[in-house]
Amino acid sequence: MIKMLEELRKIFETYTKKKLPELSRDSILAADLGLSSFELFDVVCEVENHFDIEIPDRVLTTLVTVGDLVDYLEKVTK
Repeated sequence: MIKMLEELRKIFETYTKKKLPELSRDSILAADLGLSSFELFDVVCEVENHFDIEIPDRVLTTLVTVGDLVDYLEKVTK
């Protein structure tokens, strides 16, 4: 899980072009990262490209926190 958090941190920091002060499982994807819903969609595309997966739309609505995303990624990338 720690490795996955670090990979996501790199993706988020590359996208936002700024250092994130803290990224935890409880971080809310849009609010805590300061992203609009459009930007969040772009970041999800970056995550999909990085892990070579596709996140279905029905799953996107369930990904509220970084922990939700980590759990999903760990499940589909095993």
